[in-house]
Amino acid sequence: MSKLRLAVAAAALLAFGGPSLAAHHAECRVTRQDYAALKHGMSYHHAVERLGCPGRRVTHMTIGTVRRATYSWRGTGRTGANLVLTFRNGRLISKSQLGLH
Repeated sequence: MSKLRLAVAAAALLAFGGPSLAAHHAECRVTRQDYAALKHGMSYHHAVERLGCPGRRVTHMTIGTVRRATYSWRGTGRTGANLVLTFRNGRLISKSQLGLH
C-alpha cells in the first residue's frame, strides 16, 4: 500500500473511529474513584485521560473570550449513575455525580 493510501486510511480511521473505538466509548463507565481523582483546575484533556473516554457535550457557549462547556459520562452503580463536569476555558470549575459506585 502506498504511503498516501496508508495516510488516508489512518486519517479516516481517526476521523470516523473504528468498531473498537465505538465499542470502547459505549462501554466506558466512570466510578466514584474516578470522580474523587478529578481536581478543580485540571484540563479537559487530563480529565479525559483519567476517565478513559471523552464525555458527551451537554452544553457549550462562548461569551467574549470565555468558553464554557458541560460534559456528562455514564457511571457504574445504580441505573442512571452519572458524572457531570463543567469547564471554563478548558479548566474544570465544577463537578457533580449521582449514584456512582
